[in-house]
Amino acid sequence: MAVIGAGPAGMAAAARAKEAGASRVLLIERQEQLGGLLHQCIHNGFGLFYFGEDLTGPEYAHRFAERVMDLGVEVMLETMVTRLSPEREITAVSKEGVFRIRAKSVVLAMGCRERTRDQVQIPGSPWRGRRSSP
Repeated sequence: MAVIGAGPAGMAAAARAKEAGASRVLLIERQEQLGGLLHQCIHNGFGLFYFGEDLTGPEYAHRFAERVMDLGVEVMLETMVTRLSPEREITAVSKEGVFRIRAKSVVLAMGCRERTRDQVQIPGSPWRGRRSSP
């Protein structure tokens, strides 16, 4: 199994797959660390359910990354997926070069990115507090 994206959803998917008995789980992340947007969430409130502790986003990311590694999930950091074929063949690039991986299943967990109303071609003036996404 391959998971593309190592934010909270990607790490959770990878961890759950290993806990459910998947023999090999590969977690692919384009950034240099696991955790995604959690590193920007400096407030408390993370980890209450999963770890039973009140953690900041970065603390939660670190703790969850340790859990993923302890479970034996294979991690590829600084790796950009450039293509996913209908046959579940992943083409990716890293500092080591371009490579291909075929997976029995693929989870897409690439996260969210805020885009401006102009980027998604919404005409008019923005409303106060309005957010948009593709």
